[in-house]
Amino acid sequence: MSRWKAQRPVAVQGTPGQASEQEPQVSGPDQRKSGRRGSAKQVGGVGMLLHHVDDFGLTDDQIHQLNKLMVDFELEKVDLQAALQKAKIIWRSLVRDVDANEADVMNAIDNLSQAEANLRKMRYNHLKAARGVLEPGQRNNLRTFHLKQSQEKAAAGGGGGGGQRRAS
Repeated sequence: MSRWKAQRPVAVQGTPGQASEQEPQVSGPDQRKSGRRGSAKQVGGVGMLLHHVDDFGLTDDQIHQLNKLMVDFELEKVDLQAALQKAKIIWRSLVRDVDANEADVMNAIDNLSQAEANLRKMRYNHLKAARGVLEPGQRNNLRTFHLKQSQEKAAAGGGGGGGQRRAS
């Protein structure tokens, strides 16, 4: 097995010699079709609302507000992702160091957890701000839209729960 394949997640590797019955994992902005929804990315944020302008009947003013929010949000996101990457690098370097002070390692773990939490909080705050631009009727349309997508995903057999395993 190549070194590269050994480092790939099992969900992507599959089982050698067997054809995969599962749909491959999808990363990036269009995870809706893969059934993966592990974060707040696909539940009604700025990008999703702007992608479905006609579905929600957004006005030009709302589109302008969302575009303005998007720029501010992207800048904040980049800063928080950089802080998370820095925390990961520091933590990894301390874990590799046999002589690292335990208090420093514990502090690095706390910093890493805080950076991850800050990123999740930012995503939630952005989600709420994007939804705040909507009028009450549009928010109801958002609920209906998500329910419809969930039903379509279930009807198509998609889901993030994984596939059935065969007995060997």
